[in-house]
Amino acid sequence: MSIGYLAVLGVTFLAAAVEWVEALTIVLAVGTVKGWRSALTGTAVAVLALIALVVVFGAGITAYIPISAARTLVGVFLLLFGLKWLYKAILRSAGLKALHDEARAFVETEEELRTAKSHWAGVATSFNGVFLEGVEVVFIVVALGGLRDLQAAVIGAVLSMVVVIAVGIALRHPLTQVPENTMKYVVGIMLTSFGTFFAGEGIGVDWWNGDVVLLPLIGGYAIASFLIVLYLRRPVGPAATPPTAVRVARAIGAEIWGLFVDDGALAIVTVAVLLAVALFAIKLSGQRQLAGLLLAGGILVAVLVGLSGPVRKRRSQVLSELSSQPVDRSPIAADRLQEQNLSH
Repeated sequence: MSIGYLAVLGVTFLAAAVEWVEALTIVLAVGTVKGWRSALTGTAVAVLALIALVVVFGAGITAYIPISAARTLVGVFLLLFGLKWLYKAILRSAGLKALHDEARAFVETEEELRTAKSHWAGVATSFNGVFLEGVEVVFIVVALGGLRDLQAAVIGAVLSMVVVIAVGIALRHPLTQVPENTMKYVVGIMLTSFGTFFAGEGIGVDWWNGDVVLLPLIGGYAIASFLIVLYLRRPVGPAATPPTAVRVARAIGAEIWGLFVDDGALAIVTVAVLLAVALFAIKLSGQRQLAGLLLAGGILVAVLVGLSGPVRKRRSQVLSELSSQPVDRSPIAADRLQEQNLSH
């Protein structure tokens, strides 16, 4: 088995497992409240619909689209999709975003179902849960399988479904102990690496040693994202007031930046990096391996740009909390303050 085959199988297994765990929570809630006939009916219909999507799009992605165009298009979407997962995983790991709570999702779904009297409400809920979570699995299977190895992608997705279903039947409750954020973190790194690889191939990058370059890409993104998490976890204290000229410059820069970048900063910078590297590869055809290095570095810059907003938000919240703390004005505190002033 090649590195590409094993990587595709592994990433689809983990990505699908995350989605199947979330779908299982909904199915269990439906089965508990509305009965297992409703839950299994909706699940079966959703699975058949997902299989049809894989067959249709998996067979057509390279049959009717030139392979170079398919690599570029799917690579870009796979890259953006992976960055979305990685971005959220970094925020959750750094404590800037709440972790997904399967137990809470289970309770909320149960409460919604108890207000519905129809049997079909349970069928529709289980269908929507499995289908919507499964669409992301289909995208990953089609993207990785259509461009690399469809058999490995399908095996990974099906195997993860079997494992999650088996564990769900054995436990009969939501899989709250599954390290979901860790799995999403790993999947985000893997999808970002594959997206970088395919998008790079599509725009003319000559990757070092072909598929083998996936290993340093995965390792590089993992190390860089881990360092980012460590940085974001640092305690935030009150910063010194910068000079007026610096504050004015920052204000002007923030206004100009806000004209072009908002919530889509990560996607915008990523697309800009791809276009820049494509131009580089066209103009300097002899430097296509260097173009791969520039592409990976540019993606990391895009991640940093996307994370700058939450970091600024956290800093302002901490400073606001510090400024709102009550000041001790008791006589004892005043005497201590006077003693400190006299000692200095």
